[in-house]
Amino acid sequence: MKKTKAAAILRRIAIFCTALLVAFRVVVLQTAFDKDGLLPRGSIALPVTVLLCAVCFVVLLIFALKLNGLPGRESYFSVQGIWLPLKLLSAAVLLAGSVMTLLEQEQLSAKNANALISVAGIVSAVLMGWNSLQERRNRAFFWARLFPAIFAGAALVLRFRIWSHDPMVIHVVPSLLAWTCCMVQMMLLSGFPLDVGHRRSAALFGLSTGMYTCMTVPDYILSTRIALPDLLTLLGLALWCVVAALELLRRRTQRNMKFTGEI
Repeated sequence: MKKTKAAAILRRIAIFCTALLVAFRVVVLQTAFDKDGLLPRGSIALPVTVLLCAVCFVVLLIFALKLNGLPGRESYFSVQGIWLPLKLLSAAVLLAGSVMTLLEQEQLSAKNANALISVAGIVSAVLMGWNSLQERRNRAFFWARLFPAIFAGAALVLRFRIWSHDPMVIHVVPSLLAWTCCMVQMMLLSGFPLDVGHRRSAALFGLSTGMYTCMTVPDYILSTRIALPDLLTLLGLALWCVVAALELLRRRTQRNMKFTGEI
């Protein structure tokens, strides 16, 4: 396979895997549980879910490794066309989710982890939007990318504490994978302003974040396991990660940088 076609194929594979996982999740939510909301004894829904998620990730990994190993530079990212509005939209969705979560807190204090994480989410959303606007001047800041990554990690830890009390592991598999890939992707993106990013890894985890996040949407629509503020928070971060991944998969020459090979 020519490496110049790897990016286009990777995008198509990601779309197919996303559709497959969403369809499978809908089937599981509608057919796998009994009237008490539990999995019947002997059900294979959980192992099949884990296996299917793993297979989709491995397939993306295989095609991501076929990408050209060009340096991970900030000049990959663009403010032309639809990219800037999508970045600002992702920041706005994250801001909405974080504000809604903060308003739900009965007590706003330093001892309230949810309140602190919500404030961190608001700051992250502002930094993401501000940094996107700075890219119009061909400027990007490491700390403005790092803080959202720290927020994603802290949010994952907080949610994991909640998930650990759920006896049904199948309930949390998509959300756990989505938040984990999101945290890794945000950390990878923080290296690009220093020109030490990893293009293949960032493309892989960005698309994986979008894939697993889409898999969580049926949980909000068909059940009450995911609250709207939590979904919006994840969707905002996921959109940011996917947009970054798609920028890294573009084939045209990046601004202020000349490459000899296809991107």
